[in-house]
Amino acid sequence: MHLLEYFYELSPKNDFFRERKLQLPEDHSFILNGARGTGKTTLILEHLKEMPEDIWLYIDCQDPIFALEDIDVDTLNEFIQQEKIETIVLDHYYTGFLKELPKCFQLVIASRDTVADTNIEKLTLYPLDYEEFLSFDRGASPSVSFNHFLKAGTLPISVSSSFDSRSLQMRSFFYASFDEDESRLMLILAKYQGHRVTIHQLYTYAKDYFRISKDWTYRTIKRFTQEGLVLFIDDIDRKGARKMILYDFALSKYLSKSQPFSITFDAIVVLALFKHNIPFQAIGIHGYLIHDNELIIASAFENEERFWKKAYNKISIYKKHDIRKVTIVSVSNTYDFELNDILFEALPFYEWSILNE
Repeated sequence: MHLLEYFYELSPKNDFFRERKLQLPEDHSFILNGARGTGKTTLILEHLKEMPEDIWLYIDCQDPIFALEDIDVDTLNEFIQQEKIETIVLDHYYTGFLKELPKCFQLVIASRDTVADTNIEKLTLYPLDYEEFLSFDRGASPSVSFNHFLKAGTLPISVSSSFDSRSLQMRSFFYASFDEDESRLMLILAKYQGHRVTIHQLYTYAKDYFRISKDWTYRTIKRFTQEGLVLFIDDIDRKGARKMILYDFALSKYLSKSQPFSITFDAIVVLALFKHNIPFQAIGIHGYLIHDNELIIASAFENEERFWKKAYNKISIYKKHDIRKVTIVSVSNTYDFELNDILFEALPFYEWSILNE
């Protein structure tokens, strides 16, 4: 029981916190899922801060001591009753850590994996969306904040770092969060950010660089997808290969070093759709179809004249999919026009993203 006493006396706290949109329940148990680096621990520690310290117990399931010792759930339940603990947190939880979950008023589980308990509410924490980023950045103007966003990305640890230390923070996060084999696979995924690929193609690319098994590659990419580290986007016109996007565009750029801005900007738009829970599908290279027959196109710098010419040549494609509105998400351009009864409107990302909250 000395191990439980150690965690009971630990009382960890945040050094830095900014309000997130996700609100954690105060009166019932929940499971907080989310990819590594999204801020699950920080959010939960802020949740505990509102409670008297003697009624909660925080256990970090990745503490090094667990390489040598285990916690018995019966002993844990006895400790909960003895100390009158109302809330217990199992942070960095993984399947098999306990043979069964403990009993208390509020059980809080933070995990990157799916926890099989259908009776507990499940919540998901994503990397920062643009509105959340603004609360971290507090830039002087929309354009300045957006430039900061492009450099910092959406992982809280990177956003809260100074510009000079950001690269070192990203490096530390990467090697602390991924083991050696996972790191190698992430390098391959970053290399093919924004490409249409199959899992078999990714395996073929990876084995050209590393000694890696096919089964492990398939299994790990499936796990990465379930965790939310990587997104595969269905395409209406093409079956098989799907566009692949990593969960943070700045991490992808850091790992690949030579990623074109057009790929980065496209990923920014896709991730905004995903975080705002807007269902979408790709239409080849032409954009993303969302509700009410609206097409979203990431076009960082094209002006009205250039885009009008491009749109004129694609009218048959738009008509084929019954598209009634085309929204062009740009870095800073604003314009609108109508062509063959289709409305075209260009908006800067920072305006479009807030409008779609």
